[in-house]
Order: sequence, then C-alpha cells, then structure tokens
Amino acid sequence: MTQQTQRNDPSRRFLQTTGGVAGALTLGIVATGTAAAGKTVVNGWYEEEEIYYIANGIEEGVTERGENDIYLIGGDRVWQAQVVEFVPGEPGYSPHWNVNVVHTADEVTVADIVASDYVSGHYPEALFDDVADIRAAADAGLVTVDRPGVVVHCPVVPEETADAPGHTKGSEEFPRPWPKTF
Repeated sequence: MTQQTQRNDPSRRFLQTTGGVAGALTLGIVATGTAAAGKTVVNGWYEEEEIYYIANGIEEGVTERGENDIYLIGGDRVWQAQVVEFVPGEPGYSPHWNVNVVHTADEVTVADIVASDYVSGHYPEALFDDVADIRAAADAGLVTVDRPGVVVHCPVVPEETADAPGHTKGSEEFPRPWPKTF
C-alpha cells in the first residue's frame, strides 16, 4: 500500500484519530490525576486480549443495568482475571457490568474444560478469556453461570492509565495449580 493510500484509508485514519484521542485523554488523566487517581486498577480479558479497568465496586441497590456482562471465574478474582463482554466503542458497552459467576458443572472438572475447544489460549494463566467461549462451555454443559443480581461499576481504561502514578494496581497473581473444580 502506498503512503498516499494509507493516509486515505478510513480505518487507518480512525485508528490514528482514536489513538491520538486516547493518548491525549491518558496524558490529561496522568497530568491532572483526576480520572482514576487513588483507584484500584485491575486486569481482565476481552476476546483473548488483556484489558484494564478501574474496580469501583458494587453499585448498591442496583440488580441489573443494560446488557453489559462481566464473568467471574469461581468468584471475584479467585482463580483468574474477569472476562468482559464489551469494551468502549462497541454497542452495549457501559462501565456498569451485570455480574455473572462461573462454576464447573456437576461432575465436570477443570481438566474437562482444558480438553475442550473453549479453553483460553492463555491457559493456565486464564481458563477463559472470551465471553463467547464461556457461553459455549455453558451450552455444552461444562460450566454453570449464576447471575446473582449484582452490578459493578468498572470503566475500562488504557494500559497507560492503569500504570499511571497514584493508582493501586490489583494483583495479577492467582493460585496455581487450578483446582479440580471451582
């Protein structure tokens, strides 16, 4: 592709523009310290990629909000980082997440999930890293998904924001080896 063609490619212009905007926002956040200063920032997974979000906690008195879901594998960061359904820029994204808790189904082991087509390419770091795989594993009878009626407020942020001074970065260490069931 020629340089002229690259400059006129709408997807390249979009990526360059959004990258510039994200960079400016991150610089503004770092410089002013207002958006996430003093907050806990943790990692998560979205479609096989690692993401970061501010862990603002449970929204009191709210049992469901929108269509945005977050999946906790065995509980809140018990065995791995959470898996999220949408990220900023996608229809359905909101920083308000409906909580779903994933467990091994009766008479199913982690080894059964690892042997399936639904296991993360990041295993053993993450058993799941994509909501589509969690839902497919549930359809296949490998896991159950409970929806306890809890909403958390966790805006997704760029990695630069997660690493900015003034934040507490949540642990990315999880117990290993994986248990037989969770």
